Amino acid sequence: MADRDQRLFIPRIESLRGLAALTVAALHATSSLIQQPARGVLDQIGYPVIRALTNGYGAVVAFFVISGFVLARSLDRDFHAGPFALRRILRLLPAASVAVGIFALVFYAFGFTIYSGTSYTRGNITLNMLMLRADIDRVMWSMKAEVAATPLIIFATWLGRHAGPNYLVGLAATLFGLSFIGQYCHAIGDDSNLGPLFAFPVGVWLHFGGRTIVNRLSPAAATTAACASMAAFCACSFFNTVASFGLLVECASAAILVGLIASNDTTRLFVPLDLGAARFYGKISYSFYLLHPLSLWSSASLARYLSQTYPALPIGIIAVIAGAYSVAATTPFGYLSWRFIELPAMNLKRHPHLLVAAASDRWYLPAIQRWPGNLHDSARFSNLKSGE
Repeated sequence: MADRDQRLFIPRIESLRGLAALTVAALHATSSLIQQPARGVLDQIGYPVIRALTNGYGAVVAFFVISGFVLARSLDRDFHAGPFALRRILRLLPAASVAVGIFALVFYAFGFTIYSGTSYTRGNITLNMLMLRADIDRVMWSMKAEVAATPLIIFATWLGRHAGPNYLVGLAATLFGLSFIGQYCHAIGDDSNLGPLFAFPVGVWLHFGGRTIVNRLSPAAATTAACASMAAFCACSFFNTVASFGLLVECASAAILVGLIASNDTTRLFVPLDLGAARFYGKISYSFYLLHPLSLWSSASLARYLSQTYPALPIGIIAVIAGAYSVAATTPFGYLSWRFIELPAMNLKRHPHLLVAAASDRWYLPAIQRWPGNLHDSARFSNLKSGE
């Protein structure tokens, strides 16, 4: 990895992204289960705990904060809007297109669809692959919003560079006010929601102004802020935060955690983010997020079987088993997508001249052979990060 990439990359931020992806998967695998009548005291205690730990919508807001922060760091060092937009396309589109293709393949091969009423016409598949719609793999609504946010991130970074971080607060506040307007939230379609878009400039603000604030905190104050943020984030699971001040609390909680992780290495609370498993899911988080809905049918079937076969088994335990199964079933596919789709795309992202070389058979192989560590040498790119 180049020195520049080493300076930009913060391993714990990547691990936090992986944790957010796992949170979304756990929500989808357990949400319907914990709505069933409790089977005893264990469920009465376990239901609130499971719900608190599966704030999936808040995890998406955290994705947006992380993206704003990481992308601002990259763009601030090399502010060229055109190449930045091209890198974003190469980062987001290939894995998303493949995920939609897998959903379509499953449908045509087995007649199986995750979501009722989904259209699998060629036109709709193409629009989903291009991230213009998000009704085949519906978790892609957030990625569609990320694509729409690309000009916003460019503008926010420019604003931070030329006007200062205080103006970014005003930009975020304006977008938060718009989040209460339905026409704005669904401006790019009913299958997506621009309500949390204000989280991107909050992440950009963290790059320009967050370190100054975090450096003023004592270790005890930083630990207290981290604990309070995690508690507030979990508490938002019990409220409808799609368009409310709860959304602001989720964004602020995520921003505090990102700021502390990026600027304060002494907080012991974040040591688990250094674990190998956390790093692994951080690496594959994007593909894992896109593909985890494919496991929901089988995890629901497993939960139904356990519930009927063992009527005395607490639903909370069944929910934990279903969530663990969903994660385990998705992981190998997430890894394969990361290894064979994301990494080659990141090769091209870092070396755009290969795009030209790939346009013709005459130049493709010589260009690959001339480049040290060719397109298939994934080890060279095992540490490339989604935001760079």
